[in-house]
Amino acid sequence: MIRDELKQKSIEALKARDKETRALLGGIIARFLEIEKSGDFTEWTDASQREVVAKYVKSLRSSMESLPGGELADRYKKELDLLEPFLPQTLDAAATRALVEPLAARANGRLGAFMGMVLKAHKGQVDAALVRSIGEELGLK
Repeated sequence: MIRDELKQKSIEALKARDKETRALLGGIIARFLEIEKSGDFTEWTDASQREVVAKYVKSLRSSMESLPGGELADRYKKELDLLEPFLPQTLDAAATRALVEPLAARANGRLGAFMGMVLKAHKGQVDAALVRSIGEELGLK
């Protein structure tokens, strides 16, 4: 399980006196604990853990975009590098195109409807930015 792997990496970093790695893993581990302590939590699945990591990474990337660079941006980049292997694996551009092109006709020319249809049916399998790009190439607005 991803959560357990991340906790193990944190323990290994502690034993190796690697304060930087331990600190970098602290944010995502805290997010897992926060979810576990919420009243809605039942159990972890591989997909739910990957979703937590994906949302966390998305927030890091968003924060990085607003930063001009420097020490904090470097820290976020290192954290992203650590979490990259735990992200949901998405289809490449060719496979995504083959999957979504047939759905474009059902969207009645509306990009929003197309995006909703694709992302609902293929959650975690496709990159939303790539789906949008394909929809725009197909003339959806």
